[in-house]
Amino acid sequence: MKIYLPFLLFAMLACKNNQPSGNNQLTDDLAKDISVLASDSLQGRAPCTPGENRTISYLEKRMKDIGLDPAFNGSFFQEVPLVKITTKVPDVISFKTPNSTLHMNGGSDISVWSPVPQNEVSLKNVEMIFAGFGINAPEQQWNDFSGIDVAGKIIVVVVNDPGFYTGDSTLFKGKTMTYYGRWHYKFEEAERLGAAGCLIIHQEKAAGYPWAIVNRHHNNTEYYLSDEKLTTAKCKLQGWITTDAARKLFKENGFELDEMIKEAATRGFRAKPLNTTLSLDVKNYFERCTSHNVAGILRGSSEKDEAIVYTAHWDHLGIGAVVDGDSIYNGASDNASAMAWMLAIAKEFKNQKEPCKRSVIFLFPTAEESGLLGSDWYVQHPAIPIKNTVACFNSDVYLFLGHFNDVTVTGLGQSELDEILSAEAKTQSRYIASDPNPENGMLFRSDQLSFMKAGVPALFAKGYTDQKELGKEKTAEKIKSYWQNIYHKPCDEFDSKKDNLDGLADDVHLFYKVGLHVANSNLFPEWKTGSEFFVDRK
Repeated sequence: MKIYLPFLLFAMLACKNNQPSGNNQLTDDLAKDISVLASDSLQGRAPCTPGENRTISYLEKRMKDIGLDPAFNGSFFQEVPLVKITTKVPDVISFKTPNSTLHMNGGSDISVWSPVPQNEVSLKNVEMIFAGFGINAPEQQWNDFSGIDVAGKIIVVVVNDPGFYTGDSTLFKGKTMTYYGRWHYKFEEAERLGAAGCLIIHQEKAAGYPWAIVNRHHNNTEYYLSDEKLTTAKCKLQGWITTDAARKLFKENGFELDEMIKEAATRGFRAKPLNTTLSLDVKNYFERCTSHNVAGILRGSSEKDEAIVYTAHWDHLGIGAVVDGDSIYNGASDNASAMAWMLAIAKEFKNQKEPCKRSVIFLFPTAEESGLLGSDWYVQHPAIPIKNTVACFNSDVYLFLGHFNDVTVTGLGQSELDEILSAEAKTQSRYIASDPNPENGMLFRSDQLSFMKAGVPALFAKGYTDQKELGKEKTAEKIKSYWQNIYHKPCDEFDSKKDNLDGLADDVHLFYKVGLHVANSNLFPEWKTGSEFFVDRK
């Protein structure tokens, strides 16, 4: 792998010259790494681009400097086979309803794509079915597909879980989204049942993001793992439909959308055929490429075949639509901040006098922004067997606000790792807080999910809701502003003269201590009953 030394030397010198005076060594190191990893020179860190080459070369150099060993048979790099698919969709998509033809505008009313490496995908008079929330959860005594065959049909489903719409805390997890509520699950279930397509009804509060986020899929390039499952996929159309467009579609079929959602959120709901068909021809332009996970390892002393894993994805959105004259999506908070966090933790582990009993892996997955593809590939091809992977500590999206009183855990109550974190947080005079917006499903939107689905308990936590000087109310305003104005936009940049990294430094120390505790013990943290990922690890 080519190392871009001239670029690296220039970037690191430039970072040094821009550092504010008075920072301690840790915050200096964090600032240098973030400045490089969020620089324009990395072109937004999209997979399979020159930006990838520069990013992973920098990460390799930093891990060598720290003194980590390569994690993958003598290499810091693990090849991840991807396919890039761009679906070209007609400007107008038409549905044949009982009384007329309903036209929807691609992009503004409906956003669809085809996740198969075929040049042309043709759907002819495909029947549509309203399948409630698209959930089959035996442990919840819930099956939206009971008594109906959706093979070869297009299912229309509601985003999130039934409990979100009823407010019933005993229904799934109430307002807290479970994995069943995520769009990933609904597409996966459609594929398992052989559906020809799946359309999710978008609602901003239930989804956790506005229509503009899902609309980016329209006529855009998507990444997928290039494997046999993709080439044999039956569900050849995926997408979202706005609430207003869905309301018109349901009205054409004699239904009121709100009443249908209310009915779908009751136990015993049965899917309802819509007397509507869809005919659609799309063109796919695709190419295969190889991206890379990056990882270093510190081998354990006595239990080197067991490991804890730290993760922080390296990719972002690359070069995209121009916003206020800028087209480079730098991704400083998302996720240069967490990469710097992890490199700093690696340095603390390396500086110990004695190695830990267990091995410690520092993994930078690719293609997180495309659906956790890199971490998914890693758990299928791990450096140390997944059954011997004791715990995962993931980080994603830090806000540069300074010290926090809290440690907010996204997915609090999943495993015994909560108690270990709480004990260490108290040594920093910090308290454990739960995600203030559990309905957004953030637990399922970063790389810890790949490990949890594979049976590995994970922590996704950080200082977030209670900045020391601001207090909770003003911190909440900062959080809201980030998600509305900065997240996944070119303005997610780092300003070394303004941004405060003290809180990030606190979390470096905190998660080093948490990992140290697990890496030097014989503990295999247990899942808590009630977790949808529960596996008996005894």
